[in-house]
Formats: sequence, structure tokens, C-alpha cells
Amino acid sequence: MQDNRISLDGSWEFLHVADDRMPGPAEVREIVVPSPWQAQFQDLRMRAGIGIYRRIVDIPADWLHDSVWLRFGAVFHNTRAFVNGEPVGSNEGGFLPFSFDVTQHLRPGLNEIKVRVDSPTDNPAEFPDSPFAEIPFGKQSWYGPLSGIWQSTFLERRIPDHMNRIRLVPRRETGHVAAGVFFARPLTDTAQVRIEVRDPSGAVVIDELHETQVGVTSMPFDFTVPEVQSWSPDEPNLYTIRLALVRNGVVRDEIGDHFGFRTIETRNGKFYLNGEPLYLRAALDQDYYPDTICTVPSVAFLEDQFRKAKELGLNCLRCHIKAADPRYYDVADRMGMLIWTELPNGGMATDRSRGRKEKLLKGIVDRDGNHPSIVIWTIINENWGVDLVNDPDHRDWLKRTFAWLKAYDPTRLVVDNSPLAPSFHVESDIADYHFYAAVPDHRDEWDRFVDELASRASWLYSPHGDAVITGREPLMCSEFGNWGLPYPKDLRNDKGEEPWWFETGHDWGEGVMYAHGVENRFSDWSLDRVFGDLRRFVIAAQWQQFRALKYEIEAMRRKPSLAGYVITELHDCHWESNGLLDMRRNPRVFHELFHIINADTAIVPKWERVSYWAGEQASLELAVAHGAGPVLEDCQLEIRLCNETRRLPVPRLEAPTVVDLGSVDLPVPDLEESALRRICLELRASDGRLVAQNHVDLAIHAARGKPLHFRQLIWSPDEDLRERMRLMGYASARSLEEASVVVSRSHDKAIADHVRQGASLLLLPEGELSLYPFFPHWQNVQVKTRDGTLWRGDWASSFAWLRRSGHFARFPGGPLLDETMDRVIPDHVISGCNLLDFQARVFAGLVVGWIHKPVSLGVERSYGRGRIVASTFRLFRDEPMADPTATMLLDSLVELAVESRMARLEEAVRAAEAAA
Repeated sequence: MQDNRISLDGSWEFLHVADDRMPGPAEVREIVVPSPWQAQFQDLRMRAGIGIYRRIVDIPADWLHDSVWLRFGAVFHNTRAFVNGEPVGSNEGGFLPFSFDVTQHLRPGLNEIKVRVDSPTDNPAEFPDSPFAEIPFGKQSWYGPLSGIWQSTFLERRIPDHMNRIRLVPRRETGHVAAGVFFARPLTDTAQVRIEVRDPSGAVVIDELHETQVGVTSMPFDFTVPEVQSWSPDEPNLYTIRLALVRNGVVRDEIGDHFGFRTIETRNGKFYLNGEPLYLRAALDQDYYPDTICTVPSVAFLEDQFRKAKELGLNCLRCHIKAADPRYYDVADRMGMLIWTELPNGGMATDRSRGRKEKLLKGIVDRDGNHPSIVIWTIINENWGVDLVNDPDHRDWLKRTFAWLKAYDPTRLVVDNSPLAPSFHVESDIADYHFYAAVPDHRDEWDRFVDELASRASWLYSPHGDAVITGREPLMCSEFGNWGLPYPKDLRNDKGEEPWWFETGHDWGEGVMYAHGVENRFSDWSLDRVFGDLRRFVIAAQWQQFRALKYEIEAMRRKPSLAGYVITELHDCHWESNGLLDMRRNPRVFHELFHIINADTAIVPKWERVSYWAGEQASLELAVAHGAGPVLEDCQLEIRLCNETRRLPVPRLEAPTVVDLGSVDLPVPDLEESALRRICLELRASDGRLVAQNHVDLAIHAARGKPLHFRQLIWSPDEDLRERMRLMGYASARSLEEASVVVSRSHDKAIADHVRQGASLLLLPEGELSLYPFFPHWQNVQVKTRDGTLWRGDWASSFAWLRRSGHFARFPGGPLLDETMDRVIPDHVISGCNLLDFQARVFAGLVVGWIHKPVSLGVERSYGRGRIVASTFRLFRDEPMADPTATMLLDSLVELAVESRMARLEEAVRAAEAAA
């Protein structure tokens, strides 16, 4: 009954104080409701505390009849409301709606509404009853607090005993709906409830009148819908229900909602939606917004976001530890997107915090339970706010909460704890797990994780003997991902200002999340000489993200026992840049291509290497994963590489299944110059229709000729390196003193002295060591391991590069190191190189996150009359010349070392001649 509402959204007066003891006057300013105060005031970006809101409302005299309620969608966190100076009520909790009867406090004309909001800090002296750690807060511990009135508020005129909630439990198999309507107060007089239900086309299918009883606070009822139309992502059929409270033939109150008929269940490790196989292709959604933090900008914004999610091939969003604005679920219902939603976590497990979580969990189910899009609840994420690993009481509480939720809402699946090591499940409908690994850098670790997950690893469940396991829970990785940076200018507002959150993130991961200044860091570290400009770097980073996700998904799709996955994440969130969209929901460069791997039916190649010599045989293992959809018969898989085409018959595919098609060898074209070539994979039906497609990119290296400086005498203190260089066609020196080039994993005084006298050193360390005396002691240049550091790039991704010019121009692709170079990607970095080194001497390097922690992977420098070239590329994993990338890279490094030394000698000769 919208004509009975007065919206209070818009401009309010606002006063912020840190706490009640704050002395002196504070500034009264203007604030927009709804929206957290952190989104509106620069000085309050990271400030919780107390906010006082004030607004004058002009109420017509003829509007004041029946009861008037002051309603709030959600306010974080504790609320006290006053009307014309009188208290009208209080509320605790930051995510759910609440209201106060203000009938007796309003008057015709101007009325003052004042709202005090306490957004607790974690100081019990300031907020003894609700310190931050003991309230549900979700991701505020990551991205900063959100405080104040963040959902709509309004005055509503209703009868005192109006209807305020409908609960609907549809049964798809029969069309029967068990329902109940709840009243704000016990019914004061006899009434009837008229029930009208319309099908997805708008036709009335139910029109009934039910008698009520005086004094009741709820009324159960039921009805049966004929010829049920199921709700699904492909056909989001929604029914609407309208209830009217009728007294003496007059409609005194109305309430409505929508619902859908759908089932979600698990059988033998698989998901089934409406009785049909479902392969869950999901992305994490933090449900944060570019300018308003958690307040939905508009329904149109949500619709655009969900449309892009579907374009990416997603069928599910995991709305992360947040009770979202109800409009979020409304749009999901209408557009057909499955939702996995979660209880916001707190920071500690105390009796008070447990009670708050339990109350919020029940409130979420009551508010959102009619949405057919919601198919999964999560109680705890990654052990946050509990200690399952060490405390049996916490595990017992979680099991009890799981049992209660399953009983209270039997129509959905429940995850107890969505775990990251070292946490685990105790009892869950889904055996999910989180794992992050940089690809291609650590693809071996990703493969190992997928193998163990698919084998139902013991680390999935509590090792303390208290887990409930059926062995039939669907297995899935519910968080994984890689970064791909957004272009900073695409994130600016209409005034050209960078987002305020560019100034946050510096307290995470040694500052690699800090976005501000990324343009300056790009140019300061001379990355423009490698990539050209920042936009080209961003594009390269996004393609790296695509290739990484593609590999990770392919690895999972090969496993018949895995039932889905959740990509981290749908969109960037503040300084987190692993989204499939950026924070403003701009698409990544791979937007239109991503669906090829993120689909019900996918071609999944497996390869050991994708770098080949011209004329070799390329080898691929191939499989087709058919996770959901109709039976596929008489299909063919077409494999093309340049002029070579193969066709493989594909057995009948009935979902859910994975068919292994075995190995395929293809002749690599005999190219005269190194280049990238693509293996195209197409699955076609018998009528020629394209069912699925994929590709694998190869780096093809032209046949290796004789090394450019093969006559240079090379020596190594390592016998295996001396033999390797000999087998590669290089001339061997009999001793250090005879060598013009030294190739070594380490150095000592004798080697340093020899270089100082005019020799070249190609230093290829495989462990930590100092590069003194080749670099001055004050610069402290050192070879360091990536393990245990942010240089690993498993969470905030690292971006490793090789300058593809000069001696390295022969390498196709780049500059970022991709899977064509995965066998040489370093495990060590060279730290301490300065801005001058990066201007000219560093030819390969690595940065992390928003271009932080720059290190070298390859650097050259003169030393005395000689030269050192140091690189941490792994060049000795395979037999000599087996891997073309390692072979050509070693040749290039030798050339660089020799030619740099020769150029220096020529310069010295010219200088001597000029002096003479």
C-alpha cells in the first residue's frame, strides 16, 4: 500500500561523535539516507562511533489515522529513535528491518525525527554491551566499517494489527504451498484474509477467503497451485501472492510477495535442481558498491550486474557473509540466478555473540526464505569468529546450529563452516574448501590440491572424531582466484577523482593492496619501457587472470567427483582486484570469452608443456565434461592446429559425466621464426551445431642454430653445468683463468676477481645468496626465496615479466610470463635493485598487487672491466635442449653477458685511443 507511505530517504542533518565522552562541540552536516557515513565523509572513512540523524517531516493532518510506523530497512548497528523529543524505541542489529509504532508521538504539520546510531568500536570502555568483536559484522574487518542508516527508511500508515510477513513453503512435486501470515499485533477484531495467487503469466490461479480468530498473532493456511511452472535460472517462473485483510467487506490492509517452485538436493555427491543435474558455476559476491559501500545504488545497477554475471556463464553467486538488501534477492529471483548466502561473522565466540548470531540467522531465514533463488545457507566462513580447530565447544555449537537450521528450513542446503586450512567441516551438506595458488607459477600445487579434493581428502573434516560424514556430500572448491588489475581511470567518478578506497588497503599484506599511486609506481619503476603504458600492463594482467582461471577450472572439470566451484570473485572489492568485473562493474578484457570454459559442457585439455620446437609433436590429453543439460549424442570433437585437423567421435554424454577421450598428438608447424599458435577445440553436434569450444596456445620456437658466441670459452665450477654447456655447443675452458664467460650457481672471491679483470659472469642461483661485491654493500642486493613471502603471488597476484626486446625479442608473447614459460618461472627473486637498475639494467622482474615490492628476475651490471648477468630463471629442470624456452633463454643470457662485456671492452679501447 505505497500510498500509505512517506519516504524518509534523502537529506538529513547529521552529527558524528567518537563516543559519549567526547568533549566540545561537533560539526553538524548534511548526510544522504540511505548510505553509510563512511561513504560520504572523507574524515569518517574508517570511523565507527556514534551518529545522530535529524530530519523535519511535514505530515498532513488527514494522513494521521490508524497507526503510523517508523520503519528501517537496516541500520548498523544499535538504534534509538526519537519523535518530537520522545523516545519511541530501540533496536540491536545491523542487517535486518525493524520498526516502531510512533502514532502517539506525531502531530499534524512539522515533526522532528531523530535517530541515534551506535556503530561499535572494539573498545569495551566505549561500547561495553556490544563491542565490535561480539556483534555480527561480516567484511567490515577487511574493508573498513559501515555505519548508520544504510537501507531505506519511511513512515507507514497501517492498522494496528496489520500483516507484516508471509511465510511460504512450496512443494514443486505437488504444487502444494504450506503458508502462514503474521500480524504486527494480536488481531483485535474478527476479519477475513483474502488470498490471491497469480501464475507467471499474471493469471489468477488461487482466490480464496479464510476466516481468522481474534487474538491470534499468525494464521496458517495452505493452497495448491495447478500445473506447476518450475523456477530455474533458465526459466525463472515467479508466482505472486497478495493477501488482503477484510473487515465488514472493506479491505483494511494488504501485503504481497512472490515465490517459486524449485527443489535443491544432493545425490551421491552431485547437485540436483528440480530433479535435474546441476553443475554449480559460481562466483563470490562481496555485495559492495563503488560509491555507497553496501547500499544498493539502484535496481537497474543490480540488473546490469546480474546480466553481466550470466554473460560470464555463471549460474550462482555466493553473497559473502552479508545479509543483502532484499532487492538483491528480488533481482536474482526475476533474472534467474542461484544464490548461496551467508551469516555475517563476528570476531569472537562468547555467549553474547552466539546469541546474536543465532538471532540474526533466524531473522535472515524469516526475511528471505520466500526467495526461490536462495539455495544454500552458510553459518560460518573460514573459522572466522569461532575456533573450530582447538575448541570442541565451538564445534558442538556449530553442529547444533546446523541441525536447527536444517529443521527450520528444510528446503535448502546448509554449509556449517566453509573452510580454509587449517579449519574444516563438522557436519555439512557440501564438502567445500578454499584454496589459492598462483597460476602458472604454482600450477603443480593447484593440481595436487584438486587431486586430493576429488579424492575426498581427510583434511575436509574435523580430525577430532566428532565429524558427521556421509561420504556423499558434493565436493567443490568454493574459493579460488587470481588478480587482474583494473585500469585506474575507469574507476574515477564524474569529477575525475579516484575512488576514496584507493587510500585504504595499506594495512594488508605489507601494503601490496594499497592502490593510490599505482600510476606513479608504474613509471617510477620504468615499467613503461617494458609494457608501453599502464593500460597495456592492465590488459596483460587481465589476460593472465583469464589464463589462470581457465587452467584452474579445466583441472576441476576433469574430475567427475567434483560438483562445482566458486570463483573469487564476481567484481573487485575496493583494493581486492580478483574480480571478473572491476569495482564499477566494467568488464575485463576476457568478458566475451569466459563462457567457453564456464559452461555446463566444457572441453577440458590437459598438457604437460605448451612450449615446443618447430617440427616436434605436441601432445594433449582431452576430455569432455557435461555437468548439466540434455543428453548429447553423435558429437564430434574437432582439433585444429594450423593446417592439421583431427576429429574424434565422442561417446553419448548424459549429465553429469566426464568422458576421457585420451591423448592426441599433433605435428607442430615448422616455423622459421618463433611465434604463438593456437590449437582450436570444437565440440559439434551431428547437425554441425557448436556445443562447446576451447583452445590451447603454444609457443613454437624456430629450430636452434649454433649459439651466437659459441667460440667464447665458457667455464663453470659446477660439473653438470660445464657438461650442459658443452652439449649445447659452447666451447669449454679448462680453468677459470682461461674462461671469458663463467656460468655458475654461486660466486666466490676468485670468480669476482676474474670478472673484475674483464670476464663475464652468468650467475644462475638456485638458493639465497648476496650479490655483493657486484653491487655495493649499501644496496644490499640479494637473491631471496619467494616461498613464505608475498612474492609467491598466491593471494594478491604477482606479475612477472621479461622484456621482449634485444636479446629476448625471439620469445613470442609476453611481456608477462605465461604458461608457455612455466618450466622456467623462478622460485627466487633478486631484491634490492633500485630505480636506476630498473631504468636500464633489469631485463626481467616481478611486482605484486598494485605494483608493489618490485624485484628483479634478471639484471646486468658492469663490475671492474667485466660484467655480471644474474637471473633466477630455472633453466636446468630438463635435459639439455629438451625445453625450448629454457634453451633459448640460456642462449640469450649468454649473448647478453658476452655482448655487454664486448661492448664495454670496445668502449675502453675507444677511450684509450682518444686519450692517446
